Amino acid sequence: MQQEAQWFSMPRNLVAQQFGRTMRLSLWAWLFWSLPIYLVLEVGPFLIVGWGHKKTVGELVGPYLAFAVPAVIMMPLVWWLRMSEELGTSPKRLARRWVLSAAMFFVAVIVAVFYSGVEFRLIDPKDALGGFVAAVLLSVPSYFITYRMMLRVISTRMARETGRCLSQDSL
Repeated sequence: MQQEAQWFSMPRNLVAQQFGRTMRLSLWAWLFWSLPIYLVLEVGPFLIVGWGHKKTVGELVGPYLAFAVPAVIMMPLVWWLRMSEELGTSPKRLARRWVLSAAMFFVAVIVAVFYSGVEFRLIDPKDALGGFVAAVLLSVPSYFITYRMMLRVISTRMARETGRCLSQDSL
């Protein structure tokens, strides 16, 4: 029972089970365990695309890296955001950080999609540039909507964990 209580007091994303023991993971241990799994799972779709379009491994390396890099950057960023959440950063600052991180991730994914389309000769480079600009401009209003939603979620979570209600002025 005490081991379960200890497990619940630890951060969600930084706990691992090893040989029946619960242990807290550092950023590097977390990356060491999760990054290879992610990269191996990422190879599958590219092998299928390569087989379907008769592409060589050399032609698949650039698009593979374009899709792998955003998640590799996002993993430590999420760890850092969770740690700053535990340290009691204000809900406004946390919401802003989460939304900006998500926005950067989605822009990187959009770049990867258009880059891969150009590399596989599925999209004309001029069309890809115009599509990228349009996608970024159309996604700007979603920042403000997502910020409000994230602020509400973080405030609710903090109020539940601390047992007190946060006033609108403290946000």
